[in-house]
Amino acid sequence: MTTTQVKIKVDRITPRIQYTCDFVFRNRGIDFKLVLDGSCDYDYTTDVNASSLLYEELIEINPTFDQSNQVFVFDDKEDLFASIFYVLSRMEEYSHPDRDHHDRFTASQSVLNKYGLLQKAICDRWAQRILETIGIDLSSESIGFEPTFDIDNTYAYRYKIGIRRSLSILRDRIQRNTSRLKERKVVEQGGRDPYDTFDFIRDIATKFSVRVFWLVESKGKFDRNLDINHFEHQRLIADLSESVSLGIHPSYESFESVSMVTKERETLEKIIEKPIDSSRQHYLRFGMPESYRVLLRSGIKNDYTMGFADGTGFRAGTARSFRWYDLLEESETDLMIHPFVYMDGTLNEYLGLTPNVAIEEISKLYQEVKKCGGTYRFIWHNETIGDYNHWKGWKAVLDHTLTLHHE
Repeated sequence: MTTTQVKIKVDRITPRIQYTCDFVFRNRGIDFKLVLDGSCDYDYTTDVNASSLLYEELIEINPTFDQSNQVFVFDDKEDLFASIFYVLSRMEEYSHPDRDHHDRFTASQSVLNKYGLLQKAICDRWAQRILETIGIDLSSESIGFEPTFDIDNTYAYRYKIGIRRSLSILRDRIQRNTSRLKERKVVEQGGRDPYDTFDFIRDIATKFSVRVFWLVESKGKFDRNLDINHFEHQRLIADLSESVSLGIHPSYESFESVSMVTKERETLEKIIEKPIDSSRQHYLRFGMPESYRVLLRSGIKNDYTMGFADGTGFRAGTARSFRWYDLLEESETDLMIHPFVYMDGTLNEYLGLTPNVAIEEISKLYQEVKKCGGTYRFIWHNETIGDYNHWKGWKAVLDHTLTLHHE
């Protein structure tokens, strides 16, 4: 089928229908128009036996799932459009009471995991089914590829002074950790710090568009980075910002604090002398809708937190960037969500995979993105790519990831 504009017939034009159609059509470069009568290319009222989800302001809803047709069922109706909206808007996260010890909604709690959909870009698959019905083929669509890094702990030993250094040395002596004591001595005498992998990140940035998210907080229980006021720390950040796109890594307690996120953004902006509008939450810690509202009020326009710590795959059913829909306000917002498909710590520390098994896992995820479109985006940390401690052998996993886009 060739057409300049796809006409979708609906009973009533609502923000939810507009948002869903934006994802199905406009996100793929297809112009569309919602019509109430007359001729159309797709009749939502009859072609899919539309449910009420996109016409009503419902939030707390528990759909069933038809395994044979691989679609959610609302009001006893299999509705592809409603299924997309349900997953993409993260509706289940608004009403799910359970959280892990970091106050996070987890992969194990997700309905996508329950029905074996987490490893599938299911919203894109549903969109493809809709487009096939109309006669649109996007099989030749290109995909993006974006390595990203979180800098939680810039150095293991370098430039760490004062009480933190003293307590760390005391702990190592009590635990008789002679290897750490020797490592610290080597670094303090001018040797290489085991977390100093920034030249490798720079090298990756010569081949790909790389994003780095920097934690500027150093005083919280879960925020243990080098003091942001240290001159050498600031010089490293400013220098690296010439090679990569730099965003903030809001501190652990900031996910409900406009003032904290704003302060941390402004601190990083002064160092690199550039505006910052991108963010990824530390520990992937965020809650719906508070955290995203905080980001918007703090001047953030792009968030890269959409993914799970305890599982790989597609938290929002897609690898495509999309705008966040605020269910409580019933409106599409200006915040762009950029999902990732896996994180280094998920593979090694949460799932306990070997490097070889991890390579198989991430290769399957790449094939899914290649099939369904979007951007193959993934997270590593500077301290995990140096083959150090329990990350011995894991640099090979990142090396393999970087070859995928050339296959």
